[in-house]
Amino acid sequence: MKLLDNGLSMIHWVKKVGERLIEPAWFGDARERHLSRILNIILLIFIIWGIVFEVQSRLDSKLSTADDKLGLAIIGILALAYYLNHRGQFSAATFLTLGLFIAFPFALVLMRHFSGRDHLSTLYYLMIAILMAELFFSIRGYLITVAIVLVEVFGTSLLNVNTEAIFLFLLVFCALIGFSSVSRRSIKKHQIALTSKYAHDQSLLTIEQQRSAQLSLLEQVGRQIADSLDEKEILERTLEAVVNKFGYAEAAVYLLVSDDILEIAAIFGMQDFGYRPGYQQKIGEDIVGHVAKTCKAHIADDVSRDPYYFSSAERTGSAVGIPVLDKDHLLGVIYVESDARNGLQADDVQTLQTLANQVATSLQKARLYARTQEHLQVMTTLQSISHAVASSLELDEILSNVIRLLKDSFGYTYISIYLLEQDVLYLGTELGYPDNMLIHEIPITTGVIGRTARSKETQFVPNVSSDPDFIRASYEVKSEIAVPLLKDDKVLGVLNVEAKKDVPLDENDVNLLNALAGSVAVAIDNAHLHAEVKLMALTDVVSGLANRRAFDEILETEIARANRYNQFISLIIIDLDSFKEYNDKWGHPAGDVRLREIADLLRDNVREPDMAARYGGEEFAIILPNTSKIGALKLAERLRQSAQENAPDMNDYDSAISGYTISLGVATFPDDATSLEELLLMADNAELTAKRLGKNQVYVANYSDKFQKP
Repeated sequence: MKLLDNGLSMIHWVKKVGERLIEPAWFGDARERHLSRILNIILLIFIIWGIVFEVQSRLDSKLSTADDKLGLAIIGILALAYYLNHRGQFSAATFLTLGLFIAFPFALVLMRHFSGRDHLSTLYYLMIAILMAELFFSIRGYLITVAIVLVEVFGTSLLNVNTEAIFLFLLVFCALIGFSSVSRRSIKKHQIALTSKYAHDQSLLTIEQQRSAQLSLLEQVGRQIADSLDEKEILERTLEAVVNKFGYAEAAVYLLVSDDILEIAAIFGMQDFGYRPGYQQKIGEDIVGHVAKTCKAHIADDVSRDPYYFSSAERTGSAVGIPVLDKDHLLGVIYVESDARNGLQADDVQTLQTLANQVATSLQKARLYARTQEHLQVMTTLQSISHAVASSLELDEILSNVIRLLKDSFGYTYISIYLLEQDVLYLGTELGYPDNMLIHEIPITTGVIGRTARSKETQFVPNVSSDPDFIRASYEVKSEIAVPLLKDDKVLGVLNVEAKKDVPLDENDVNLLNALAGSVAVAIDNAHLHAEVKLMALTDVVSGLANRRAFDEILETEIARANRYNQFISLIIIDLDSFKEYNDKWGHPAGDVRLREIADLLRDNVREPDMAARYGGEEFAIILPNTSKIGALKLAERLRQSAQENAPDMNDYDSAISGYTISLGVATFPDDATSLEELLLMADNAELTAKRLGKNQVYVANYSDKFQKP
């Protein structure tokens, strides 16, 4: 078994050595390498034969010294020819070998003739030269070689007439080989023509098949994108059809997102080159940027040699970039890459250009639809906001409705509305901001919002980090739009919207917010008017305090709260002493002035959430939530003393002065009353009692007063 293995190894080694010996140099075309291989075989055979013949002749001592030197010279020339052929010098090796086989027989005949020996059979070696000429040369080369051989034999016949038979033999042999060569070459030429025709037909078939595939692609893509109005879906369907039909390594669509930036909107391929939707590319850089800059298709037969191709990894293959144009306006670029050199041809470019035109049309249609839908959404939202703001006259409710609808309809992250009072903007409402960063007051001299109020113009800041006026209310804000809320060229406030980096604001948002601002401004103005009317309805005209209607509503509310939470509520009824005499003496206008002065006195001494009101005529009332009788008594006494101190011509201490001093009655719930009516009655009776007791004093109601008539 071991012997068999050794034998197989030896055979394998011999075979490997033999293949290495006859292997031609890697030069020239396929035909030359094939002939070079044949020449190597021929030379090796003759070298081995010559060596064997030389060794055998030496052993038999049959060769003369001249013959021995000639044999060694022939072997050396054959070895040189082999060396040249193995080094890629096929032509030189061929001429050297052919020259040897032409010259050798003639030289040998001459040598033996002059030595007195005739050995004409050596001329038959010229057949080798004839056969090699037919194999390695063209017909012209063969004829030249035959002519040289026959001339050589004919010259030899001058030395020896017996050469004529050999001449005739070689002449017939050359003619037969010539006819055979012509026939063989004619058949080969015909075969080549047939092969070429077949290859041409196959090429035409391939072209037709490719055209059919291209037309099928265009039909398929056209059908798929025709029924879609979604931009992303159109692009993804297009790329999927392109890659699946032709098997490209990668296909992508870049869309123009700014004046000099392209962004991958969709990508599809058989290989993953690491790019993702959202990757951005500057115009002028790489193949895609070059196509966008020139608005012309660019094809790279070999991306490794293309001056515009760029990749972080070393790649080979071909690529093409096709501009997507709407008339002369660039929409984007279709980029296709193949992993085979010359894998993209002119027909592919034409097909992709037609495809790009289809995509451009579909994109414009989808964008028009999107704009229509967006416009419809904007109109619907404006209608909803107009309805919401028109359905309410309460300012807080209006502002809340506006920011909620903006959030729900357009997904804005940060929304705020500031209201202008004198030279300061006050936060009316907000949504999305961190509580610890809220800005409640902004002077009109500060910030983008303040600039909006000053200029009365919309401020759009795409990058807030580049605006020195920007005041940050959230660390994630990237862009801002501030719109003035104008009514008759008067700034009522500012509508402010801010966004993160991943959802930047644009001109569409500016247009939307500008369209909305008018309705919001009108609603705010109406709310202000309503608040003023409402305030007037609940305010006494003369004193500026709450009137009797407001007093009754608030007292009812506070009684209910005190009853629910088991709290005190005190009531003070105040009456100007002898106010009729004051009016009779000084007149009613002076009386109105005195009423306003008492109202100011109450405002200066009443704290929040207490409320002072004009109860009727010269009477006033103070509601004191969560205040005990002792606290109410202290306040009443302080008010009495203040009124007394302001009275002129005080003669007697604590005596009443017409129109200046006051009488006060104090009652407390639930100590003195169990209902609103009882509390009013007890406080009113206490005030009347104070007047009966001499005026300019405070009287506190007690339980026994419930059963006394006023």
